[in-house]
Amino acid sequence: MRFLLALIALFPVLFLAGHTLWLEFRQEILTGYTAMNVKSESKKSRREIELEFPLIVELFAILLAGNQSPATALDHIGRRTDGEFSKLLREAVAQIQHGANFSQALDLLSARIQSPLVRRFCDSLMIAVERGSPLIDVVNRQVEEVRNEERSRLLAAAGKAEIALMIPVVFLILPISVLFALWPSYFALGRGVGF
Repeated sequence: MRFLLALIALFPVLFLAGHTLWLEFRQEILTGYTAMNVKSESKKSRREIELEFPLIVELFAILLAGNQSPATALDHIGRRTDGEFSKLLREAVAQIQHGANFSQALDLLSARIQSPLVRRFCDSLMIAVERGSPLIDVVNRQVEEVRNEERSRLLAAAGKAEIALMIPVVFLILPISVLFALWPSYFALGRGVGF
């Protein structure tokens, strides 16, 4: 909204200043608009990834419990699921198949997504693989962490929705019900005084 107001305010100046200044300004507007679109698409993509991430982590834990290797489990999940995160998993598996080790592929995956939730998961997997820790225990803890994160996100969204639902109640329904409660008394007082 501020952008449109600034554009409206600067339009007469640009119109009077000349054609070249107008072309430069138009180029800046297009660049800014493209940057805003890229940023909003990035946020939307990251949000979709974070929404499907809990399911992917649980599938990964199940496949590891079924004695599959981590790379095979990621390959199986990438081939069997659809979505933004699955595409990135297929790319990570392709990197592993072309010679990258598991930790490098996970590091590139988490760097590409830029989500704190995915970063924690990838970091814990990389540390577990490098130290030789039991991977299934680490993944089970990560499943619990992802579930708790999802639960807190849903509670925060429900709290915001609850507040948004209170606005019509407080500003529309409550005044009307008070008016209905007070109108008969006001009407009776008016008749008693002689209005």
